[in-house]
Amino acid sequence: MSSKFVPEGRNYPQLFVALDDAIDALLSAADGSNPIAASFENVAEGFGAEKAIVLAVSGGGELRSLAARGLSPDEITACEAGQSVSGVSSSKIREALDKRNPVLVQDPRHIAEGSLTKALEGQTFSIICAPILDPGRTRTLAVFYAQNSGFENAFGEIDLSFIEVWSNVMGRILAATKGK
Repeated sequence: MSSKFVPEGRNYPQLFVALDDAIDALLSAADGSNPIAASFENVAEGFGAEKAIVLAVSGGGELRSLAARGLSPDEITACEAGQSVSGVSSSKIREALDKRNPVLVQDPRHIAEGSLTKALEGQTFSIICAPILDPGRTRTLAVFYAQNSGFENAFGEIDLSFIEVWSNVMGRILAATKGK
């Protein structure tokens, strides 16, 4: 693959490893391993994410971190409380959860005035955020969020396509392992 088509910092083969790790976690679910946590680091690495978090969503809407990268313990606690931290927009997480669709921000400077969040304002952050839904798409199980800096690292349509596949696979795996 020509490097001019691959954004800086991407390691797309690592994203495929993430899916393989998730399947391994499903097959060994009896040992209590978390398929999202097993796959998360490879997804974050594949995206070259500076900051990333995956939050479980309880029936009451409470958020709990399952895995994180590039975030301090205090920042993780803030994300669990639904608060923004630098580069992690709680309103974009909420948007993905409410719409039950991925959110892609390639350049915050192009977000409409009323939709720009303080966590992204004045920054060159690119973010991708996706809900992880049950197979019937009736319940949100978790949400994935990743952030990069610099426009040469901006997330694009190929990244959006991958995260949609990954979140669908994670939803199916979580539904299959529930109660095991």
